[in-house]
Order: sequence, then structure tokens, then C-alpha cells
Amino acid sequence: MRVALLPVFLAGYFWWVFAPGGFGASLFIGSGLVLLVLSMSRAGAFHRGLAVAAVIALALSVALGRFDAGLMYADLPSYFAIVAILQVLSLSGYPVRAARFDRRIRALMSSLARRGAKTGTISTTMSQALGSVLDVGAYVLVDVVFAKAAPKERIDALVWAARSFSFVTLWTNLNLLTATAIVLTTTSYTGLLAVSAPYLVVGLGVMVLLSQTRKGGKIEVDDDVELDFGALAVVLYPVVLIVAVAAVNHLVPGFALTSAIAVTVGGGVVLIASLATLAARNPAPLTRLVSETRASFAASSPEFALFGAAGVFVLSLQSLGALDPLGTLLSGLSAPYVPLALFAVVALGFVFGIHVLPMILLIDSAFPLSGGEMPAVWALAIILGCQVALLVTPFSNSVTMLSRLSGMGPFEIGPKRNWRFALVTTVAAVAYLSVLTLLLP
Repeated sequence: MRVALLPVFLAGYFWWVFAPGGFGASLFIGSGLVLLVLSMSRAGAFHRGLAVAAVIALALSVALGRFDAGLMYADLPSYFAIVAILQVLSLSGYPVRAARFDRRIRALMSSLARRGAKTGTISTTMSQALGSVLDVGAYVLVDVVFAKAAPKERIDALVWAARSFSFVTLWTNLNLLTATAIVLTTTSYTGLLAVSAPYLVVGLGVMVLLSQTRKGGKIEVDDDVELDFGALAVVLYPVVLIVAVAAVNHLVPGFALTSAIAVTVGGGVVLIASLATLAARNPAPLTRLVSETRASFAASSPEFALFGAAGVFVLSLQSLGALDPLGTLLSGLSAPYVPLALFAVVALGFVFGIHVLPMILLIDSAFPLSGGEMPAVWALAIILGCQVALLVTPFSNSVTMLSRLSGMGPFEIGPKRNWRFALVTTVAAVAYLSVLTLLLP
């Protein structure tokens, strides 16, 4: 029933994107609420607890006569839009998940290994190249490849891949956190790149240097595979997709970056599958796309439970005025301290169990992020707050995926192995944000 209703939900989303308000918005909200209810049976204890809190807050706002139906109708689609875009983004890695690309990815690894690259360096590079389109699904490919090429180094490779992935949000426009931060702060993609590039280059450079100077960490070179255009396509595909999203966002004024992601990625994946089907004269590529789409729909319960319940909860709190103290606190800070405060709130909230996307939407409800004097720095502060907490909170998708692949507990594969990394990145992020607030007007 959920899988059958999801196409209706996505249709309502695209209708809402191109024609806000009217029946499209009603279809989008209505189908989203039904899917939220249906998803609770497959949700975890945390999601159910959030749903209970949302219902209590909603009931309290109604009982006190403060329920604002207009606010719900206007802002709830923003939360359901996160789910819709996540469904589309889950398909962005469709081309490189084809079986024939396993061999080409091994060709890239072997090429790096022949030039002396070690396990950490190779997994760091793979995570950057594939993480922008596969999200934490990049860990799966790292795991599969290293299980064959260097089984003793597999866990170490996964850890380095996760550390590298934490930097992906600083440069890709395909990540929903990056896109949401850009939209809420009303900065531009190029503006964010301008302030994040120095931190990104230095951070990744230090990581590669440290991983390369470690003892051991060598992998077996596969002499049976050679680099070809298909191997190059693995690296070029994310770049082309990122440029296409940026172009659509630039060429269509008023089109939010989040919407540009959904339209460009969705259209691009369908086009690639259609062209592959015509070239092969075989329905297998389209059949695989349908199969992957259905699998993504079937696994979407946590997203609906988290973001749907968070939307109802935050908007109910806003109606009750419960977010006013947070807004007052942030509004009372002088401009140089706001980025550091945003960084701290996002990082601490994520560590203690509030997913970063609902967190920044909650912050925006209490303290509109669009009014900042340094919008790009504010967006960077939000992203860095997520980065430093990503591998030390058991509530992140990264730690969940690492735990699933490694067979270790979330605290063992997460905080135990990465607390030093989180400490170093925290110090570096605070120092960098402090310098930016001093240098920029």
C-alpha cells in the first residue's frame, strides 16, 4: 500500500514545485500524512517517540486555541519535500551501480595502487568521487571492493571512507543538507564554495597525507583490469550531475536548489536508463531502474517517520511559541558569534539525537536564517556542525551504515574510532569560522 501510494506522493511534490498552492499542495500534504501514518509500523523506537511528542504538541496547540492551520499548510510541504528529494537522490547512483562498473572501479583502485597509494588514500578518494551521488551507499562499494582486494584492511578502509565522506557536504550540491543550508540562508552555491574551498582542500590534503604515511595499508593490484573510458565515467558522472544541477538552478531564476536537484537528477536518471535501453535493444536497464525505485520506496519508512513527525512537532511548537527562547537567544548575539552558535547548536543537537535536517528547520522557525549579514558563512557553520558530529553520534546514517557493514556496534565503529577525528575537526572548524567572521564584512 505504501509503495503504491508513493508515486502519488512524488507526483504531488512535482506539482507543488511547479505550481505552489492549490490542489497540488493538498495532494502532496494529504498523501504525505497518510504515508506518515502507514510508516509508523516499520519505524524505530526513536521515530515513534518523536511521533508521540508531535501528537502531544499538536493536541496542546489545538486545546489552547493556538493551532495555526495556515502555518501547517504553508510549511509542512517543506518537511515532506525532504523525503521526496531523498527518494529521488537514492536513484542518483543508478548508473554506477550497474554490475559492469564493479570491474571499472577496481581498475581505478589498481591504477592508484600501482602509483603507491595505500588503503586509506584509495578509500578516501573513492568516497569523495562516489559519495556525492551515492551518499552513504558509497560505503557499500568500498566494502565490496576491499573485501576482495584487501580483506584485512576492509574495516580500516571503511573508517577512512567515512571520514572522507564527512567533507562531501562542503562542495557537492547533490547533498540535501548542503542544498537546504543554501536555500535557508539565501546564499548561492558559488558563495558557499568560495568560503568552504580552503577548508575543504586543506582538510582533505591532511587526510590523504596521514593515510599515506601509515604503516601497511597496501592492497593487491589487479593486473587483469585496465583503465578505459568506462572507468573514467565513474569519476565524471558525479561531476556532470553536479554541474547540471548548478546550471538548472542558475538558468531558472526563483527555482530553489532543492527543487533543481529533484528535477535534474530524476530527469537525468530516466534519460540514462532510456538511452541504455535503446542502445542495448533490451529492456534490462529500465527494468533495473524500476526495481531499484521500488526497493527505495519500500525502504522509505524511516524518512517519512522522521521528517513527517518532525514537521508536525516543530510547527506545533512554533504555534505554541515554544521556540521563541531559542530565537531570542540567537537574536541577542552579535554578528561574529552567530556562526559559532549555529555550529554548536547543530553539532550538539545531532549528537543528542536530533537529525540535522529537522534541526536546521527548527532553527529557521525560531531564528530566520535568511536575514544574515554573512549568509555563506552561516551555511558553512551549519554544514561544519554536522560534519564534526557525523561519526560520533549513533543517530547518523554514516554510523548506521558502518555498523551494518562491519558487524560492529555503532559506538565501537563510530565514536571509539573517530573521537580524535571529531575533536580535531571541531577545533579546526571553530578556528576557521572565527577567521572568516573577522575577514568578511
